[in-house]
Amino acid sequence: MNQLNIQRLLFLFLFFVTIVSNISFLLIYEVLFYLSFEYLNSNSNYLKIKSHKFYNWLFLSFLGFIIFVRIDIFNFSKTIDYHLNSLEHLFFAFVICLTLYVYMLIFNLISSKFYLNLLIVFIAFNGIGFLNEYFQNFYQQKPIFYLKETNIKDIIINIIGSSLVVILSLFYKFKN
Repeated sequence: MNQLNIQRLLFLFLFFVTIVSNISFLLIYEVLFYLSFEYLNSNSNYLKIKSHKFYNWLFLSFLGFIIFVRIDIFNFSKTIDYHLNSLEHLFFAFVICLTLYVYMLIFNLISSKFYLNLLIVFIAFNGIGFLNEYFQNFYQQKPIFYLKETNIKDIIINIIGSSLVVILSLFYKFKN
């Protein structure tokens, strides 16, 4: 069995865990990740990226981490849950910024200006982060444009995470 088929089986396993664990609100994210996974792996430009196999595992691992945190099988304390959620948003920043950059690469949207690419990824990601918070409110049947303290914390962690992506990218660029 090849690596892609193993990853597809893991996606199915994650879908199953999500459904039986009653965290169905994650299904929309899983479907989007899966559709992106399939699209990328059918795109010749993506397959030419040297690290594409690593990216596949990273995307799948991130999704698995979210599900692991959300099913709460260990009944962590509120403090640990708070920190796991913060870590989840930090990873979200890294994975989505990377995903945005990959899509920019495969659609030839990369500017010759490195800083412009970083700015576009930073702004696009944080826009997605805001929309994600509003979507969660909608899904939970709460006022859509009301941001509670936890929403604001998530947005701040997203900004910190995407800022770290920018800083690490700049460090990597200057190092090489």
